[in-house]
Amino acid sequence: MACFKDISIFISSMLFPNHCIFCNEPIDPFEDYCENCGKSVPFIKGEICTHCGAAIEDCDCNKRKTVYYDKLAAPLYYDGDVKSCIHRFKFKDERQTAKPLARLMSKTLKEHFGDIKFDYVTYIPMYRTKERKRGFNQSRLLATEISKLCDIPFADKLIIKLYDTDNQHDCTGLERTGNLIGVFDVNESINLTDKTILLIDDIKTSGATLNECGKILYLNDVKSVICLTAAVRNSKIEKKYNKQRCNYEKES
Repeated sequence: MACFKDISIFISSMLFPNHCIFCNEPIDPFEDYCENCGKSVPFIKGEICTHCGAAIEDCDCNKRKTVYYDKLAAPLYYDGDVKSCIHRFKFKDERQTAKPLARLMSKTLKEHFGDIKFDYVTYIPMYRTKERKRGFNQSRLLATEISKLCDIPFADKLIIKLYDTDNQHDCTGLERTGNLIGVFDVNESINLTDKTILLIDDIKTSGATLNECGKILYLNDVKSVICLTAAVRNSKIEKKYNKQRCNYEKES
């Protein structure tokens, strides 16, 4: 039986070659990224600040802002090839990226929050017209996979986006917060009292979206909100990568 499974995987890899999610180079069918990207991609390593999700040594938040979630973690920093990977996932219809990203996220979840018992996993919603136009919600795809990998009940459409807003990446820090006030509500058919919720999104930039969704969950009597994203934005990492790019351009 094991031999038959290995042959099936081999044939599948020949017909549908596996590629690194970051650089798109061909890789072993059992891997998610290549050896080079394993060394160069900005993974978040070691002890983390659960307020902003960055490694302690990279933390730039100083816990300045009040947040409506208890903890946050991510496997990656949002820079370099990670940006390209998530951009292709969201805007180039590379839905297959959900599974390898979810595997990285699940590993991070078990590493940092493995002792927490979750009642539901859910996701940041999109407004219905935007979701129809894109054809999918990337955060929902991630949450679906994480539900399977971590054996957490999946709460579909737990949070509802009531109306459309400007894109968050087009807004300044203060505008991001104001852009989302009163935008979200919850599905009242699901009892949230004293529940621990795992909230999934693709990227944490300012944290305004996670914060607003966390707030509406707490208003509905949840016990705890834990956030998990594929990547987090971090000013120290951005400066590091910008410096590397400048040096590369000078040498070229």
